[in-house]
Amino acid sequence: MPRLQVNLDSPLPAEVSIGGGTALFVAGTCFDPEAEIDALRLTVDGAEQSLYAQGMPRLDHFRALHPGLDAFATQGLETDPGSADDSRLLSYRSGFWGIARLEPRVERQARELGLRARFAGGGERRADLASVGVSAPVAPAPIQPPAGAAGPAVAICMATHDPPSDLFRRQVESIRAQTHGNWVCVVSDDCSRPERWQEVRQVLGDDPRFFVSRSPRRLGFYLNFERALGLAPPVCEYVAMADQDDYWYPEKLEALLGGIGAAQLVYSDARIVNRDGRQLAGSYWEHRRNNHTDLVSLLVANSVTGAASLFRREVVDHALPFPPGQFAHYHDHWIGLVALALGGIEFISRPLYDYVQHGSAALGHAQATSITRLRERLGRIRADPRERVRVNRTRYFVDVMRLMVFATILHMRVGPRLSAEHRRALERFLALDRSWPALAYLGRRAIRELSGPPETLGAEWELFQALAWRRLLWASARRRPTRRLRLDALPPPDLAPRSARRPLSAEGPRQIAEKIAPLELAVSDDAPRRVNLLIPTIDLEHFFGGYIAKFNLAGRLAARGLRVRLVTVDPVGPLPRGWRSTVESYSGLAGMFERVEVAYGRGSGRLEVSREDTFVATTWWTAHIAQAALEELGNQGFVYLIQEYEPFTFPMGSFAAVAEQSYRFPHFGLFSTELLRGYFRHHSIGAYAVGASEGDAASAAFQNAITAIQPPTEAELSGRPSRRLLFYARPEPHAARNMFELGVLALQRALEEGAFREGWELHGIGTLGGGRRIGLGAVGELELLPRSSQAHYAEVLGAHDVGLALMYTPHPSLVPIEMASAGLIAVTNCFENKTAESLREISPNLIAGEPTIEGIAGALREAEDAAEDLARRAAGSAVSWSRDWAQSFDDDLLGRLESYLTR
Repeated sequence: MPRLQVNLDSPLPAEVSIGGGTALFVAGTCFDPEAEIDALRLTVDGAEQSLYAQGMPRLDHFRALHPGLDAFATQGLETDPGSADDSRLLSYRSGFWGIARLEPRVERQARELGLRARFAGGGERRADLASVGVSAPVAPAPIQPPAGAAGPAVAICMATHDPPSDLFRRQVESIRAQTHGNWVCVVSDDCSRPERWQEVRQVLGDDPRFFVSRSPRRLGFYLNFERALGLAPPVCEYVAMADQDDYWYPEKLEALLGGIGAAQLVYSDARIVNRDGRQLAGSYWEHRRNNHTDLVSLLVANSVTGAASLFRREVVDHALPFPPGQFAHYHDHWIGLVALALGGIEFISRPLYDYVQHGSAALGHAQATSITRLRERLGRIRADPRERVRVNRTRYFVDVMRLMVFATILHMRVGPRLSAEHRRALERFLALDRSWPALAYLGRRAIRELSGPPETLGAEWELFQALAWRRLLWASARRRPTRRLRLDALPPPDLAPRSARRPLSAEGPRQIAEKIAPLELAVSDDAPRRVNLLIPTIDLEHFFGGYIAKFNLAGRLAARGLRVRLVTVDPVGPLPRGWRSTVESYSGLAGMFERVEVAYGRGSGRLEVSREDTFVATTWWTAHIAQAALEELGNQGFVYLIQEYEPFTFPMGSFAAVAEQSYRFPHFGLFSTELLRGYFRHHSIGAYAVGASEGDAASAAFQNAITAIQPPTEAELSGRPSRRLLFYARPEPHAARNMFELGVLALQRALEEGAFREGWELHGIGTLGGGRRIGLGAVGELELLPRSSQAHYAEVLGAHDVGLALMYTPHPSLVPIEMASAGLIAVTNCFENKTAESLREISPNLIAGEPTIEGIAGALREAEDAAEDLARRAAGSAVSWSRDWAQSFDDDLLGRLESYLTR
């Protein structure tokens, strides 16, 4: 019986701490392969909960399941026999998302999340989503306030991670100098580097008022503050939070205690200074109106600075555990909301500490108070509508859903304590996604920005646009994709952007920044040492020879006993059922997932690593990411699997420059073919920048194993009824180096000059589309064959006589070598050290022409004549090249790599 086809866009946390109730954002795709779903509901431990959206358009999912179709030309189709998972084309309206509410229970058991689909004609089906474990909170620190100290006891909670030594020492001394002496300080260290951890312990010394605890794994500032608050001793009546690098005035605690009154929390102003103490701003609130009484204002744009605040123990009891870290949450934002919901907040208008701005600060003053006026935002709507759609889609998931999770958990935990005014405000906010009056209310609030300094930094206007995008998306979506609208409800790959800075608005710079953005690492003292092989993504539609090499390298290293993990660094789209089996069907990859881990580096939380983890880069941008990871771990040097000189894959410009930069990072170069290595040697690139002998010691070359094809005999070649030419035709922009245009023009020229006329069939292979014809003027046409499996590809090669496969780079390309191994006379092109002589050494079936129309046309005419020499073709099929991945990555080569990776 068919099952619901379900995919989550991002894995849910393996475990959460629930406390008085928590919530998880859930998003993905769900469709039934046999019938359209009428109603879809979320289930938590079997109980139904409503979703925010179902049946939303997912162009990405539809394309993944129908690679052979033009998604925008499917209006009249009812079936697609080529899609095993969606033959009735029901996957387009499959997007869903919602917030799963996890109520508190006495027993600590895993929570089971699922979906329940009902159909218009009756009946229902269910599917499991995830089992989420329940974690225990951290135990309070075994520390007591000083005996005999006057006044209420205060627990100061500090979160540290690699603190600058001078600033940390100054901050600790400013705490020791407080005029209010009844305090203890708990320090949660977020897995600092060993040398910084020792400095923290040295600065704190044996002072009994300090308790320091080291997290065994990197949490990030948000969850580290949660851990710090969990360490606060319950005997302390008040709690204050401290950053690792500020400076408290001596009267800070005393003034906050005196100003809290009947409120739940009090916070002060701050003086903004640079690292050297020079004043940058006399007040935190020079550009923004400070409003700490309006619940909606505080929800959409925080005004409570954690390091400036002091609050009652009751706030901690309701705030812990924090909302799960799926989004870019801030600890002080959550604490402020809980405090306001419980009773109220007071503000002291004079600075009580110096807020230090420096490069490693988690969030700077300028970012937290930056303002874009409403008139400027209105002007942006007119510019680049597609970009505005992208921005609003991202903002809906990253901001609207983040705040909905906050509001949901706040209502679960503090609902009975809310005042009537705050309850109305919170419930109206929670209704924004389904109520037109609530949306109109938000719009009226946004218009207030037209007069006076804003109190929410224009957040309401941005939320309004994002919510409007969601309404328009639903109203305009059709049953099938439409080219004019190109609607898609795909969430961004990362719901918790690394930086709070505004994203770059220009597409080009943003693409580069997103491409090389470092991975979020969770350094753990308990994590095993891994070799992390970084790959762009997992995409079966583009699973060509380069990916086969990457996966084989991972499998061969794992077979030597190394703990190897494939880590994707780009978004990973929906993968069909059985994708692992499909990958393992390729040459050399049988059973590899029994030995190799897979992790998704974007959108699934921090990547757990040890400080001894090593990295293998496989593309120019993964090299940038590997370098950033090693810098964070305090190490250097990665293995660089180089399968092309990648600047050649771009026009001369920024992308080419950033790609070239990747070869300057410290690395061991593993080159795909000796010809490619020779190009780097000749031009003193990468490992060869310091000289040939040093480059040889810091690099190696291997041969990608070609598709194993049984060499033909003369008799087999002579028994063919017709003659056929096969062109490796790749018209896609990303395959420009395969010179599709030059190949077509050269083939047309050869035909015009009388070649391949009588009895010849002309075919093309390699394009992702296929099933169409390309005219070659008045002299013929080329039929593009659809993409096939690796086994069928070998059969296709064996059924042809002449091949044409070009590559305008120093790499020889595997396709002409595979053609030669199948007995074809294969035409390719020269390029610097990739000469006709060097290619003939691989096989006499290879003919290399100059990369010109005339040069390739002449080589094609020569190939037509040579195709009649059956003895040459049969002998030339014994190519001097690897056909087996065990030969490609032999023990000597793997030994060199292992020595470098475990050094």
